[in-house]
Amino acid sequence: MSEEAELRYCSKDGPFRGLRCPVCGEDGKRLMFPDEVWSIGRILAGMLRHFPENYGIRLDSHGYARIYSIVPAIKSQKRRYGWLTPLHIESLGKTDEKGRYQVNDRGEIRATYDHTIPVDLSDLPDDEIPDVVYYQTTPEEYDLIRETGINPSDKTYIHLSSTFRKAYVSGRFHVENPLIIGISTERMRNMEKPVYRASREVFLTLEIPPECIEEIDQEPVTLTEEEIHEIESVRRRRERKLLGDRMD
Repeated sequence: MSEEAELRYCSKDGPFRGLRCPVCGEDGKRLMFPDEVWSIGRILAGMLRHFPENYGIRLDSHGYARIYSIVPAIKSQKRRYGWLTPLHIESLGKTDEKGRYQVNDRGEIRATYDHTIPVDLSDLPDDEIPDVVYYQTTPEEYDLIRETGINPSDKTYIHLSSTFRKAYVSGRFHVENPLIIGISTERMRNMEKPVYRASREVFLTLEIPPECIEEIDQEPVTLTEEEIHEIESVRRRRERKLLGDRMD
C-alpha cells in the first residue's frame, strides 16, 4: 500500500492523508499506517452500511452512529486495535478520499451511500447536481428498464455516477461489459423525483421513471492496474461467499 495513504494529524489544520499537511506543509502526527486505514475503513463501512448489529451498534433513522460507541465496538472484536480512539474514527471519516462519510458536530458519523439497510438520506444536499448523471446496466436489462424505469435492487437507494467512466468502472464489479445510460436530473426534478448528492461522484435517488432515461454513445474506457486489481478482488470475495452460502 502506498505511504501516501497514511492518516496524519496536523495540530494547526486537523487530519489529512499523506506525508505532509496540504495546508501548512508540516509532517504532523501519524494516526494510522496505510494498512490500518484500509482495514479499519472496511470495518467502518460494513458497520455503517450493512450490519451494525454485528458490532452492537445502533444507527439513527438517518444512518448516524455515535463515534464513542464505535471505538469500543471495534476494539472488542479486533484486539490489535487497542490503541483506537474517537479521534482516529473522526479523522478517517473526514479525510476519506471518496467522500464516503459524514461527521457531524454531535460526535456522530455515517456512511453517505452504498447502504443495504433501511436509512433515510433525504437530508443529503440536493444542489449542485449535474444535468445528466450515469447509471450502469446491461443490454439484456435495458429494454425492460426503458419500459418500467429503475428501482433499487440490492441497495436501499439507486446509485448514480458523475461521469461515464465512473459508472463503467462501477459496472465492471458486476458484469464484464456494462451498458451505460444517462439520467436527466432536470426531468427528475420536474417529476418531483429528488436526487441527492452523496459525494463528489455519487448521487442517490429512490426511483427513476422511464421518461428520465437517455440512450447515450458508449465511450472506450481503459482501466488502471489498481482498478483491475480491486475488481478482481471483489469478484473473488463474492464468489467465495456464494460458494460458502451453497455449502451451508
